[in-house]
Amino acid sequence: MPSPQTTLQLLWLTTQLPPSTLTRISLPNSGELLPTSFHLTTAAQASIGACIAIATEILRVRRAEEEGVRVVVEGRDAVAEFRTERLSRCGGELGKLWDPLAGQYPAAASLESAGGLSSAWVRPHLNFRHHRDGLLHYLGLPIDGTTTKEMLASKLRTLPAHETADELSEKGLCMTSLRGFTDWDLHEQGQVASDKGGGPIPIYKLNDRPPKPFPKVASDERSRPLQGIKVLDLTRVIAGPTAGRALATYGADVLWINAPHNPKLPGLDFDTSRNKRSIQLDLRPSNPCDRAKFETLLKSADVLLQSYRPNALASLGYPLEKCLEINPDLVYASLSAWGEEGPWKERKAFDSLVQFAVGFNEAEGRAWEGFQSGVEVEEGKAKEPRALPCQALDHASGYLLAFGIQAALYHRSLSGGAYYVESSLLSTSTWIRGLGRAPLKSFANIPESFEDLDHRGRIGRAVGFEGKEVESVRHSPRWEGELEFREEGGPRDYDDDEAKWVD
Repeated sequence: MPSPQTTLQLLWLTTQLPPSTLTRISLPNSGELLPTSFHLTTAAQASIGACIAIATEILRVRRAEEEGVRVVVEGRDAVAEFRTERLSRCGGELGKLWDPLAGQYPAAASLESAGGLSSAWVRPHLNFRHHRDGLLHYLGLPIDGTTTKEMLASKLRTLPAHETADELSEKGLCMTSLRGFTDWDLHEQGQVASDKGGGPIPIYKLNDRPPKPFPKVASDERSRPLQGIKVLDLTRVIAGPTAGRALATYGADVLWINAPHNPKLPGLDFDTSRNKRSIQLDLRPSNPCDRAKFETLLKSADVLLQSYRPNALASLGYPLEKCLEINPDLVYASLSAWGEEGPWKERKAFDSLVQFAVGFNEAEGRAWEGFQSGVEVEEGKAKEPRALPCQALDHASGYLLAFGIQAALYHRSLSGGAYYVESSLLSTSTWIRGLGRAPLKSFANIPESFEDLDHRGRIGRAVGFEGKEVESVRHSPRWEGELEFREEGGPRDYDDDEAKWVD
């Protein structure tokens, strides 16, 4: 398997960035540190390493220095950051991450199963109430809070896995069925993923424009790489918000836009909104006032970061072409679950569902049983699937997207143009799979606790949601030289600021 440093180099060299930057970035190889059979530590170090590497190069260019800041991303710090939503606290309490009904459920066998799975499973996503209620209504179960996991399991075990997941997805709900890697590679969406490959973030130049140098900033703000950069953040859950949080940490003015009618996830949002400002705007055509505010912001933004499904923002009247008409120098960054090609491109999904569908959980289940028994388990013969120990697809996608956004800003400053940057949970899953498998002994690893991290100074504290103290995992890079991260807390609620940029 490639080392973290080699993995970073492979990511870096696809983006036409100066190779000399990487001489200042160190990713020590500590092996796999999480209880998993995949190289998640390498994925964490490389994706975060790419993100901070381009930030230091931007800082070097802005300060007209010959030598840039030297950075180290330790494996234990990177995997802690990949687990931040499981560790961070607001007002002394852990955030609520999962609905009580969430999980994986046995189902009936499907006709489509090339990989020979001995049992069928489905995984619904129920953390948003409308997704949970939609599934319960479909199954004829009460939506008043009285449905138990046993009641849900009793219904699901009689339904064919693949067909049920497909039908619910077509209805706009969220469920995937279990596949092994063999099944997934034969699936049409899996073939799209294989053809496109994974990892390197596509960055497309959209037009020819004069160079747009980074804005000048005051001398006391010259230690933050993205100081003066304006970012509109239209993202939710983990992956997209992680990208926005990274940009905010590096100094960008990130204005997080929530739709007032959309359901919220405060148990996640207090952590992903750190260092951002927040406003609420309703971009539906029935709200011309909010749309006018959005367009005014967009006109002077540097970056539009969005995680709507493909064509969803266009359906609100803001296709890419319209956004470029408003702002021809824009860096437009898009994150989706399944990518922008293939039959599943408009399906809703989240990290846990993508893991389940593309083969990770089947493979992890087999590896876990092999670790326990000492006997190798054939594909499709595991007793049950096993989730990865963190939302690795979310976090890696977020940091890779932030890397791509910064690369686009760097190129824009030198050669001009608007840029389109794309990331998806699917492409990230292909990349992580390509890193190979970790030894089964890795399952004996014990992740650091909140107390462990706090003891070695890796927990930061600031005021955030509802004016409460937010205790969260610090950004993992350590450095030598003049560099500063923003650690100023976050918004107090979802509409905490005004729809205007900081002067």
